[in-house]
Amino acid sequence: MYQAYLKDKYPCLTAPNYKVTISPAYLEKCIKDPKEAESFEKVLDHLPISHQNLITGWKAMGAEVKNEEWFFYEDGTGGMSPNMYVTSKNTSSGGSVQDKISEKKGQRKTPSPLDHYEKRKLLREQFEERLAEKEYLKDQLEEKERKDELLEKSMLSKERNASRFIERYEANILTS
Repeated sequence: MYQAYLKDKYPCLTAPNYKVTISPAYLEKCIKDPKEAESFEKVLDHLPISHQNLITGWKAMGAEVKNEEWFFYEDGTGGMSPNMYVTSKNTSSGGSVQDKISEKKGQRKTPSPLDHYEKRKLLREQFEERLAEKEYLKDQLEEKERKDELLEKSMLSKERNASRFIERYEANILTS
């Protein structure tokens, strides 16, 4: 019933040129929580604008969006389908639209979000390795300091014991 209400109120749910998929669990959540429903309806109200911006942006670069689909997951987060892709209208030699734009401008290809993510992941791993190494060296230094302190105490104890032994020995000799 709620889904029928949404379809009547928001034409983006029945648009012929793109698809909107909503998790049934999220629909149930919206039925139970009016604030969540209000928030979701604001997103649905803005979805045609997002669609138009997406299409216009890619058209400006000479490309066309295929299989456009918007997902809304159980937790209320939304995004575009991984099955959506972009094709170049004006080239037949292959290559991505970004490559063609870069060639025209004489620039290098800009990294994709995935490239950026991989680079950040690698940098994070390197940072964590250095941090772990630093912690290991710190632990080693602390352990060495503890050993040195114990060795020093041991040496003092041996010296005291030796001096007591000598005192007792001399006392025994003098009394005998």
